Amino acid sequence: MSSSEISDNPPEGFKLVDFARGRPEPTFNTHVGNMYVKRGEKGTRDEFVLAIRVRQNMCNPAGGLHGGMMMTVADLVGTMGGGYLAGLRKFLPTVSMTFDFVAPARVGDWVEGRAELIRQTRTLLFTNIYLTVGEQKILRASSIAKISSGDGTGYTKADATAPAAAT
Repeated sequence: MSSSEISDNPPEGFKLVDFARGRPEPTFNTHVGNMYVKRGEKGTRDEFVLAIRVRQNMCNPAGGLHGGMMMTVADLVGTMGGGYLAGLRKFLPTVSMTFDFVAPARVGDWVEGRAELIRQTRTLLFTNIYLTVGEQKILRASSIAKISSGDGTGYTKADATAPAAAT
């Protein structure tokens, strides 16, 4: 079965993440493939879960989920999930991450990511992240994200629409 024949078929409770959100130009997140989120009961393992269905275009030549894709998912779990767990509703840029690749995921696998909030300071958010296929851990990561002041966009709307300066 080819990757194009595989349906994402997310488990019950998962909703497609709309990374485009009406933006006129696509961002990186709109190109990596469908991602799904589930929010469960506060304080449970499933309070925030980000997930993907592995497709062939996400894999390395050996047939396993590419490390870059795993890192992308883990980064989003650390910032989106960690922010959600901390009650922050703003963009959190990643400052530092470390990764341990534990096992491969294959085409058709449902990969779930969960964050564990380790510490929150006034300006930083520390999380541990695990990606799993079923009960099998495939990646372990730790992340530090910046808690921006203000609305957390990191730039003004004028900056976003102004042409880039020539260098």
